[in-house]
Amino acid sequence: MQHACSQCGQHQPLELALCQSCGAALHLDALAGIDPHLCFKSRRKTAWLSLTLGGFGVHKFYLGQPLKGTLYLATCWTLIPTALSIVEAIKTFRMTSLQFAFKQRTAVSL
Repeated sequence: MQHACSQCGQHQPLELALCQSCGAALHLDALAGIDPHLCFKSRRKTAWLSLTLGGFGVHKFYLGQPLKGTLYLATCWTLIPTALSIVEAIKTFRMTSLQFAFKQRTAVSL
């Protein structure tokens, strides 16, 4: 049995809490235990920021990780953050929206 996502209209299995296409919550049970003020970031925007401005840590600031962003910015002259951000961009592009949301949620809770 499937349920249509209210955001994108794609049909998703009932057991999923988040839409695999857009990451939106599928029903009220999906919000149980989640902070309603928590804002999920865009996977594509994160990947593009990582690819274009990742050497300066812009993607880390976007994800709400100012300590890591500052570390990238402080060491940007070594080009190591640029190499790391290219690898992170490739990983982020290859993730599904659901994997990215789960990774972001676990990073926020740590």
